[in-house]
Amino acid sequence: PKITVHTKLVIFVYMMLIFDGFFFFFIFEFDNVLIHQGIAGKLWASLFQSITTRTAGFSTVDIASLKDVTLFMFIFLMFIGASPGSTGGGIKTSTFAVLILAVINMIRGRENLEIFNSTIPKKIVYKAVAIVVVGAFLICFGTTLLLITQKDSLINLLFEATSAFGTVGLSTGTTFKLTGIGKVIIAVLIYIGRIGPLTLAYAVGRYRKKLKREFPEARVMVG
Repeated sequence: PKITVHTKLVIFVYMMLIFDGFFFFFIFEFDNVLIHQGIAGKLWASLFQSITTRTAGFSTVDIASLKDVTLFMFIFLMFIGASPGSTGGGIKTSTFAVLILAVINMIRGRENLEIFNSTIPKKIVYKAVAIVVVGAFLICFGTTLLLITQKDSLINLLFEATSAFGTVGLSTGTTFKLTGIGKVIIAVLIYIGRIGPLTLAYAVGRYRKKLKREFPEARVMVG
């Protein structure tokens, strides 16, 4: 059977994220949490953490002892999350891929988004942008609420909020210190992350019937 463009895109991004996470975790934590392990142990731990950050949420190292730069990398990977059709959360690998391709196309001045000898409809590009924007807003809003109600550092609370949104399960130890309000915020983020940010937006938004009319174009300066 012919492999679809979606499958090719997901596999490519999935492998790229695994390799990048593996490489940078190995570099960042070589002399930190991996210092007492041999080369083989360092390599396996780096590979495992790169994969589990976007899926299962298990850990073979002490997350609380990781460097801030590693935590930020984990936040990035957790935000992207798993692939469509899986039980994982996040914005999904294909969404991230479409967004990056759209940016590259814009820089190159191309009208159509082309990949693997196919054109991705603009409707899908708009949907990808909406998912990323809504997801980022929810994490920022949730982190802000946690900063107001909890006594912890920004990096730890941002990590906690992103882990919840991505339904990952990793924690720097902040979970056990959360108050009742903090736990409710995390629970809401987990729920939204599981059903999908755009699904929630559709649910709470008011449905508008398509109108058969077009307004004149308006040029707006951006950037």
